[in-house]
Amino acid sequence: MAKLMVVGEANTGKTSLLRHLHNEPFNPNEETTHGIEIRPLDLSHPSEADVTMHLNTWDLGGQGIYHATHQFFLTNQSLFLLAWNARSGFEQCRLYYWLDTIQANAPDSPILIVATHIDERDANIPLHDLRRKYPQILALHGEINNVDGAGIETLRQAIAAAAAQLVNMGESWPSAWYQAADAIRTRTEQYMTPQQMWEAMNAHGVFGEAQLQLAQRLHDLGELLFYQDDDELDDIVVLKPQQVTSYISKVLESEEVIAGRGILTRAHMEELWHNLDPTLRDGLLRLMEKFDISYRILDDYDKSLIVERLPFNPTDYEASWDAMPDMDGCREIRIKYKLNTVPAGIPTWFIARSHRFTTHNHWRYGVLFADVPEAPVHLGLVQADTHENHVQITVRGPHPHNFFALLQDGMEMTLRRFPGLNIERVIPCSGHGDGICDFEFPLETLLRATSRTPPVQEIQCPSAFEQVSVFGLLFDVHWRSQQHEVISRLDAIQDGQETFWAELRDLQALVQREFLRHFRQAQRHLDSHCPNVFVIRPLGSSSWHRNMAGQKMALQLYCQAPGAWHPTLDGGRYEITAPVAWLQVVAPYIGHLVSVLKYAAPLVAPVLGMASSEYAERVKNDVKLMEELVKKLPDIQAAVMHGVEAGMEQALQAEGAMLRAVRQLLDQQDPYQQWGGLRKVLTPEGHYLWLCEYHHEAYQPERSR
Repeated sequence: MAKLMVVGEANTGKTSLLRHLHNEPFNPNEETTHGIEIRPLDLSHPSEADVTMHLNTWDLGGQGIYHATHQFFLTNQSLFLLAWNARSGFEQCRLYYWLDTIQANAPDSPILIVATHIDERDANIPLHDLRRKYPQILALHGEINNVDGAGIETLRQAIAAAAAQLVNMGESWPSAWYQAADAIRTRTEQYMTPQQMWEAMNAHGVFGEAQLQLAQRLHDLGELLFYQDDDELDDIVVLKPQQVTSYISKVLESEEVIAGRGILTRAHMEELWHNLDPTLRDGLLRLMEKFDISYRILDDYDKSLIVERLPFNPTDYEASWDAMPDMDGCREIRIKYKLNTVPAGIPTWFIARSHRFTTHNHWRYGVLFADVPEAPVHLGLVQADTHENHVQITVRGPHPHNFFALLQDGMEMTLRRFPGLNIERVIPCSGHGDGICDFEFPLETLLRATSRTPPVQEIQCPSAFEQVSVFGLLFDVHWRSQQHEVISRLDAIQDGQETFWAELRDLQALVQREFLRHFRQAQRHLDSHCPNVFVIRPLGSSSWHRNMAGQKMALQLYCQAPGAWHPTLDGGRYEITAPVAWLQVVAPYIGHLVSVLKYAAPLVAPVLGMASSEYAERVKNDVKLMEELVKKLPDIQAAVMHGVEAGMEQALQAEGAMLRAVRQLLDQQDPYQQWGGLRKVLTPEGHYLWLCEYHHEAYQPERSR
């Protein structure tokens, strides 16, 4: 069993093509497909007698408004039929756009190009050039007559030959799987709970791990929608995926939403989805938010912004943006992403993902963000150009490092949704004297220059033939080129004068987030994934003994909210058995942890909204104890003495053993994994954080009321 995806512009005859494949007559009054229609198609195996192949055909509506929703279903190991209208020509049918879209989303999937309406004009495309650029193209079928179906048998054979080569097509299912799948797909209700699905599988002999595997196969084939690894969506199984797209289409096509510049009210949603159970309504709204089709407005959760219905024309953002350079000490950071195509969903998915920075200045191809929307210190402008095929991020403000890093990470996460997208990251030239230079340096070239031994310090600008500092170009854009300057600046303002609190908060968040980023890969391993920011405290004493061999110690977990690291509010404190031996394992990591942790104390109380300085003093005392601990253990002291980066290199070498040692300690002391109430969160920018309940709420949209 496999997926046959039929894509192309509107009015290319995709639905008529599928009717002929199903041996159905041509319908001259065929209505335009809205959303997606899924139907089964059986074909004889091309080389194995008496073997029938089962495909699910996906007829994707060609109107532009649906393209972003289609991205969810354009998956690898599918077979694509790309239809174009011969009477319109391949340029007007945007053949290159669709090939780029398939390549970006499903780079390993084969493609058959099909010309329709050849009764009016011959099919003529530069097939040789296309196949050189898109090697997954199998063939061009240019003799399909939409009216009488001439040429359809040749196409049917080509589909069968291509489908037989798909990995999923050769997969053999146990008979119990088929019976359980039939029982699930023939249910008449719109949705079911996971427990009901497991019970249905139990009734047909599918148990344990096989249940999860079968559920994933059915999801991949489009038989149902079940996001079992998503905390927000794992409580519902949608049984009719095509209905999901039709209901979302009602929102996208709503005149009220269009007239309201993309605003969907709860009252209007209930009107559009009046025949849906409230639980399913809530599930669909969460699904739209998961895929960044919409987001709930922060100051009114009874309203959602439908990003694909944003206006094409920019809002009046220029006055705020142009006023930023007049501020004292304003700086600007830029990066440009040059793409082979700008897929549907860019930048609208990014706009939705980063909605907590909204200034309500957003349009189809751009957005103006603020680090603190109520009282902006920094502004970020993101613009996409679909003609030049690029996206640019520009951040302005007195100390833009942290806000730029957040927006950059959010854009990188958005781009990762398109595994076959060609991306070139470029950095604008810093200029020469008072002159402005329009040359752009490839980021990859600059990074190669810094990796040389010794690093290349300057590079020639081909436009002005003058030397430019490599590290100057990378500063603010690449962490390694700026971390020493950021650390030095933090040291300079560590006294925490109130006038520097905003900058201190931003730099703290940047340093702490980059610290965690280095260890994210090891954290992904199942046997070691756990909270990894903590302090070590002496038990029964307010200070360390001169001889630590017999001293008892405890580990205190910290919330990892960037810019607001603090001890867990309730619990998360564990006695360390054999502390000296344990410290020897984790020493390199602790060395670097201390170098970052020392910047946590000054703003803890203000960030948590505490009137008293008691909590901040507790953090300061923790930092003091950790610094004293470092001095007492030579292995740890060596990591710190060699500086932040040297400490990190040693930590990276030991990270596997270190994380396992931490996880083993936590499992022994806390087998139910309460971990002081810390909860794992994947932020919109792709950072895994362990957060207390207070900070966790900032990343969780309220459920529908």
